[in-house]
Amino acid sequence: MKSLSQFITQFLHSEDKKIARFYVFCAAIYFTQATGTTGGIAGTTIQYFMKEGLALSATTLAYIGSLVSLAWWIKPGFGLLSDFVPIRGYRRKSYIYIANSFSILLWLSLSGMAISGVITTFWPIAIVSFIMAFNFAMTDVVADGLMVQTGKATGNTGKFQAVQWGTIRLAIMLTTILGSVLALWVMPDTGKEFFQITQSTYNRLAIIFLFASIFPIINIAAAYYLADEEKIELTKEKFNEIKAGVKKAITMKPVWILAIAIFGLNFSPGWGTPFFYYLRDHCGPNYGQMSKMTFAYLSTFESGLGVLGCIAYYKYCRKIEIKKILYFSIAISTVASFSYLWIQGIVSLIIVAIAFGPVFAFINLAFLDLVAKNCPNLAEGFVFAGMCSIINIAGSSSSAFGGWLYGMLEKGGTWYNWGWSWTGWLSNFGVSQYMVGLRPLILISALFTILTIFLIPLLKLDNQGIMELKN
Repeated sequence: MKSLSQFITQFLHSEDKKIARFYVFCAAIYFTQATGTTGGIAGTTIQYFMKEGLALSATTLAYIGSLVSLAWWIKPGFGLLSDFVPIRGYRRKSYIYIANSFSILLWLSLSGMAISGVITTFWPIAIVSFIMAFNFAMTDVVADGLMVQTGKATGNTGKFQAVQWGTIRLAIMLTTILGSVLALWVMPDTGKEFFQITQSTYNRLAIIFLFASIFPIINIAAAYYLADEEKIELTKEKFNEIKAGVKKAITMKPVWILAIAIFGLNFSPGWGTPFFYYLRDHCGPNYGQMSKMTFAYLSTFESGLGVLGCIAYYKYCRKIEIKKILYFSIAISTVASFSYLWIQGIVSLIIVAIAFGPVFAFINLAFLDLVAKNCPNLAEGFVFAGMCSIINIAGSSSSAFGGWLYGMLEKGGTWYNWGWSWTGWLSNFGVSQYMVGLRPLILISALFTILTIFLIPLLKLDNQGIMELKN
């Protein structure tokens, strides 16, 4: 087996310097995306602070998450802006500088509010997180635009994305452990449902937010030192060329079919906030509370398995037939959805993670590679952002729907009886009695996944994953 140093040496010298630097750029941007947003290192503390410090319900927390994710819904707008409006000649890098400078200021403002003790409701965090999400969504869009441009020119769209998502998963491994340690530092486990907030809690929150303000600087440095982007003069001819690329994308039926398929695969109301509440409250010892660090270790383990899937895609992305992978992904995702019904604790979580973690990462990259390969020239920011927005819309809307229905099913009364009458038979097959609020959501997730199989033939893909773009 090759040593790590040999692998890195071979990796860096397998491409010319420009491509090697761009690999590092992709890794840096996505490392910050996983660590520096309000869902990163500070995100674990924020999540527990809202759940147990501010005593928010699963429904309210899911709604806040959906509100914050609205910025990721309108990513195509950011793509259009960067495609059509260069700043100082740059369509991508200038936006990274601007967006991340604002993020630094927002983290500092959140730190100031925390140390002042004014965060007595969820509104300050929600509002700042909402604004900050626009900055990180813009960074994501323009970085992806650069990735598609460079990837199509060099035939490396699959490899670039494998590096991006592999870095995200590695960063999640770091942030999950560190974030959980910080969350325990701010709010130690007490075994109780709620936590008493003190000034010490606020002071420690302020330090975490101050620490998070460092990460946007990584994006600024990466864009300045590692990203090569040619300046563009937006002449009338160039404007019309970009406009034609955008028009081509939004008028092609296969593009819309792909968008519907991606939505179906990612509409999973059983995951996100409802699944977090179920794990936290019912998957610990004796079906009680699961500790923060247990959460961290399990998430880190799952992310590590995802890295294996990213490495596999990096190695084999030029050898696979994407159409076959799409059919395989639907089948395996359906099986995985049903398997979550039997999660009752640490052992079952580990088994499911081993069985599906690497595969899910591989499948995710196959779909994103398919999108990148079919982006029209000069409209890369708009088209790739549009498809990624479908993923975000599916995830946040299903989380909001799932949070609402989970809350209704857990309350008791009519909704509880309905959920139990519909899914009670699953208890005969070993499904936990504490999952009454989650069972219908998992079944709905599986149904949406199954339905997407009928859309794949309509994409009319060749062996390389290029769609037959006819109206």
